[in-house]
Formats: sequence, structure tokens, C-alpha cells
Amino acid sequence: MYRIKFFSNKITLLFLLAILISSVEVNAQKKKERVSSGAFTSYDKIFKGNINDINLADYADGPHFFWVDSKLVKSWYVDHKQEGNTITIREKKIKVKGDSVLVKGQKGDSNRYWLRKGEYPVQESEYTGVKKLLAIGDVHGEYDVMVELLQNNGVINEDLDWSWGDGHLIFIGDIFDRGDKVTESLYLIKKLQRQAIAQKGRLHLILGNHEVMILMNDSRYAAPKYKNMCKRLMVNYPRFFAADTELGKWLRSLNSVVKINDLIFVHGGLSPDLVERGLSLKQINDDIRNSLRADNEMSHEEVMKTTYFPENPLWYRGYLMKSRSYSIINDEELDRVLSFYNAKRIFFGHTEVESIRFIHNNKVGAINVPMGYSEIKPQVLCVENDMFYRCFIDGKKEKIEL
Repeated sequence: MYRIKFFSNKITLLFLLAILISSVEVNAQKKKERVSSGAFTSYDKIFKGNINDINLADYADGPHFFWVDSKLVKSWYVDHKQEGNTITIREKKIKVKGDSVLVKGQKGDSNRYWLRKGEYPVQESEYTGVKKLLAIGDVHGEYDVMVELLQNNGVINEDLDWSWGDGHLIFIGDIFDRGDKVTESLYLIKKLQRQAIAQKGRLHLILGNHEVMILMNDSRYAAPKYKNMCKRLMVNYPRFFAADTELGKWLRSLNSVVKINDLIFVHGGLSPDLVERGLSLKQINDDIRNSLRADNEMSHEEVMKTTYFPENPLWYRGYLMKSRSYSIINDEELDRVLSFYNAKRIFFGHTEVESIRFIHNNKVGAINVPMGYSEIKPQVLCVENDMFYRCFIDGKKEKIEL
């Protein structure tokens, strides 16, 4: 009799424990959904091996241009050979006589590279009268996917030249890290920026948090290819993008937010805190740009307090997620942000979504669809005649009903 009672109590306890565990799991899932609102945050490609053991297929990374002085530039190509697992540098010195020079790529590189003496001009923060635009989410070194998206949606041709006419092309930031074709991505974007202007169009590469991290010497998320390469060369990866390099100068000239017609594009988002601080779009761009200057005399603490505070435009996730510093933005706060910047909608990257979608009563658009994952179909946002479309990697176009 006692044994029967013991087993009966044991079964009851196990049953109650199972219910408790199930309840905890359900509550945890609900909490996760409440915090993330369906946003993905686990798309980092984690390398678990030994960086020293990497031996990739043959590649040439570069060119990387270092300004020695106002008349002399040093060019580097980093060559890796799988046979023997060797790394070597091809160096060439280039004399610059005028304000700029067009440089031919070295052996095996048919591209031409435009070098500019001095600082790059800063683009405007606001544009009006734009009839068509295309916006692309975080590239993260996925050069081949980026090219296919742009070609199949009519932005560039087979020769990788601009064919978007007077349209605007927006990169929402984060070209760096994760993927292993960052250099190729940057040079194509830089070339297209010049070609767009020649056709009365515009290309906007908005800075993301990963650009700022690299420019501030934080390369923890760089792809294993670059970590291996730099370790063997005994060079820090951010050195290739320092203020005395061609890519580094160009990157430091870029904006962090742009308004086109009544649409705002920003990497992380515009938060209520920016309104409280009274920061205009131009001031946001100037503050971030100044924080990246080689002659910036502010301490790290001052930079973090004045520019990279918790709700700053590059790291903010408040449209989809809450953090210890802020809650998910509510309708009243969002309306206040839109009113302050005289905008109808805000589009952002940074936080991953599986498909381009509108949230918060269609006032905010999430466009960062991860690239390089077989389970997710790459797509970009196209805006024409006040209509919004998902444009896929195969060139198909899908109207977004609002």
C-alpha cells in the first residue's frame, strides 16, 4: 500500500514538474517574441576553428593605397597561394602630380582606381525630387550576392557599371565583417558613386556600426580570411582603412543618415533621444564624422557620451527590440520623431528580418534581409512613383501592399 502511494506521489510530482517546465518554456518564448518582435539576431557566421590552420583557395586582396605624402602613394596587393599556404605582398609606388589620378590595377586586376588628393567632399544630408530609388540592406562582405541583386534589378550592367540613370541607390551600412569580400564590395560601391553623379543620380553609402568599429580599430567581427591574413602579415586589419589610406579617407567622408523626399534611411534607427537632444540630420552626420577624424581630441568617454550613446543611430534597435537602455518605440514617440525630421517613413537595417516588411502602422520599414544564407531569399527595396516593392535576386518584383 505504501509503495503504491509512493509511486502515485512520484508520478504526480513528475507531472507537475513537466507542467512547470512547459510553462517556463512558453513564457520564455513569449518573452523572446515580445522583446524581438520577430527580428533575427543570430546571423553572425561563427568560425570555431583555429585561425592559424586556415588555407583558403588562391586570392589577391587589394589594392590597398597608403598615402605617404601629398605626392606619393604606396599600393599593396596581398597574395595568398593555397599551394604552400603562402602570403606575400606586391608593392608599388605611385606618383601623384595633380589633384587626382586614375590608377590601373596590377597584374590580374583589370579594374581602375581613382585616387583623390586631400579629403573627399561630403554629400548632402537631404534630397528632393527623386523619382526612383533602390535601398539594399547590410552586405557584410557578400560581394557576389550584392552584384547579382544590382544586376538583375537594373542598377548595374554586365560590366558592373552604373545603369540606374538619375535614380538613387542607398546602402544602409555594414559592408564590413562576416563575409570575405569586403574589399571588392567597397571598391565597386566607390566606383559606382562617381558614375552615378556623372548621370545625375546618387549613391549613398550610409555608415553602419561595423564601419565605425573598423575605423575605431575594433576588428573582432572580421571574417577569418582577414584575421588569418593580418596575423601572418603582423598588421592590424583596421590599418588598411586608416585615415592615410584611400579607402579610409573616403569612408570618413560618408554620412550616417540621409533623407530622400520624405523618406529617411539610417542604419540602426532614429530614436526619441535624438529628438530630445535636438539633433538635426546634418548634426548627426557631422558628429559621427568628426568622431572618426584622426585629429579628434575627444576622449573615449566623451565620444561615447556625445555621439555613441545607447540610442545612437548606428546601434539603435528600438523599432523591433528593447534593451536595458530603452523600450520598443511606441506610436507617440515615433510620431514625434517623424514630425521633428519632417518625414513620412524611416527605413533601417542593422536588425535582421527574413523579408522586407513595414511595421508601426507602415511608418517604419525593415530592409536588412541577410545575404549568403540558403534558407533566405536575398531582396532589396525599390521605390517608384510612391509605390514600394520587394525586388528579388532573380529580378522578380513584388508590390508591398500598405
